Amino acid sequence: MTIDTKSISILTKIYLKPGIYLRELARETDLSLPALKNQVDKFIKLKLVLKKKEGKTINFYLNHKNFLIVPYLYQIEFQRLAKLPRKVSNSVYDFLSILENKPLIVIIFGSYASFNYNEKSDLDLLLIFNKLKEEEIEAKARIISERYGIKIEPIYLKYSEFKKKFFDYSDRFMKNLKKDKILVVGIEYWVMLENEKA
Repeated sequence: MTIDTKSISILTKIYLKPGIYLRELARETDLSLPALKNQVDKFIKLKLVLKKKEGKTINFYLNHKNFLIVPYLYQIEFQRLAKLPRKVSNSVYDFLSILENKPLIVIIFGSYASFNYNEKSDLDLLLIFNKLKEEEIEAKARIISERYGIKIEPIYLKYSEFKKKFFDYSDRFMKNLKKDKILVVGIEYWVMLENEKA
């Protein structure tokens, strides 16, 4: 199946609203029910989407057990990142390019991820590393912050620590992160963690 605009639009809605039902999906994508049902059935056949009956409604979820979902997620997240102001996306990529120790996962969270930002908003970044070099991260964040006039607020964790938090359902930060995030780097790691959870 090719990655076309209609497919990405449908998958984006399912990704951002896990458990969305068909009528709501039709409203949000401006597709007729028959056209939408046909497209969703293709996703189900390809095992990209799961449908679950919950009460009287049928809800749809991305299938994280199918690794073929990863290219679609990259496309979805790239489009979401492109909706941010150019200086924000450029500052993220410049920040990542000057880090010697590259992170496995990079996530934008907070006001930019929920698209509720203003001129004075900080750019909240979660960086997941195999090996932390805290001084380097802080120093490079200051350099890029000055260059772009955006205050970069990095939070950094080791992968083992992040994995533990990922499965801690009482962790409010992780609950919010799972709801409002833009995955910049490491979508395949996120999918693997979702897969472990499923």
